[in-house]
Parts: sequence; C-alpha cells; structure tokens
Amino acid sequence: MDVLYIITELIGFVMLGLGYLIRFRGRVELIAGYDEKRVRDPEGLARFVGTNLLLLGAGAFAVLALEFLIPGYAVLFFVIYALVAVPLVSFITVRGSSRYEKRDS
Repeated sequence: MDVLYIITELIGFVMLGLGYLIRFRGRVELIAGYDEKRVRDPEGLARFVGTNLLLLGAGAFAVLALEFLIPGYAVLFFVIYALVAVPLVSFITVRGSSRYEKRDS
C-alpha cells in the first residue's frame, strides 16, 4: 500500500504543479501539442487547461485521503480515479480547448 500512496501523492503534486504553472504563470508551452500559430486566446487556454489540471491534482489528494481513511478500498479508489476521473477530465479538456483555436476565415 505504501507504493500506492506514493504514486497517488506524486500524481497529485505533478498535476497541481503543472496546473499552477499553466493557469497562474501562463506557461502555455507546457501544454502538449501547443502551437501558438493555431491559438487565438492563449490566456483563455491557459486558464482552462490549468484549471482542469488543478482539479485533477486536487482529485488525486482527495483519493489519497480516502486511501488513508479506508485502506481496504485504496486500490479501488485509485483505479476509479485513474480509469474514470483522469480520462473524463482529459476528454473535457481536449474537447473544450478547441474553442481557443483560430477559426479559418
């Protein structure tokens, strides 16, 4: 179980760190596939992607708390986070980020 706690904590810190850098420091170059020629609103994109990463980081720490409070279900909590929450937020982020792309005129 200790390894699971460490993995969950590491995921949380990475997501929060990236979310902070993108959301509050405007480091859009950290976004995978970012191409400044295709983005019309880099600040909006940074807010949107950064906020979603912060949510994933907070979710990881919520899962970590559940793992400590109910250790018998620690693996289940982690699997739900990894197989439901992360893909869902990722899908929302990818789909939602299209609104910040330049439109062909």
